[in-house]
Amino acid sequence: MAYTLGEAAKATGVSKASISRAINSGRISAIKKDDGSFSIEPVELHRVYPPKSTTTVSETPNEPVANGISNTSNAIDSKVLQARLDAVLEQLRDREGTIDDLRQRLDRADEERREAQARVIGLLTGPAASESKRGFLSRLFGRGEE
Repeated sequence: MAYTLGEAAKATGVSKASISRAINSGRISAIKKDDGSFSIEPVELHRVYPPKSTTTVSETPNEPVANGISNTSNAIDSKVLQARLDAVLEQLRDREGTIDDLRQRLDRADEERREAQARVIGLLTGPAASESKRGFLSRLFGRGEE
């Protein structure tokens, strides 16, 4: 059963304007009907906005559950989350290493570009003044001016 915009707002506790912006930005998929209203699938809505809790604060228990199942489940969840965190931190370290390597390569490429640019400018400006005075044969045989 699809939600209308108002029903979606009530189901999530989010304003209709926020849901409408999410639809317009593409974060939530919705079908626009001929009358201009939206039809939003609950799965699509709750992918972005979690459902509003039906329990009130006074109904929530003040003490943790005494059976060992909940604590075991929390311990398993904690281990899974820790493993995911470790994996993400490792990926982050790898990416930082890659970024450092790319920065070094970029610095080297900039230096090589500057050197090549200086050589090209040197070639375009012509020979140095001392070389222009020497003749072809003296330059060929390496004789200096006398």
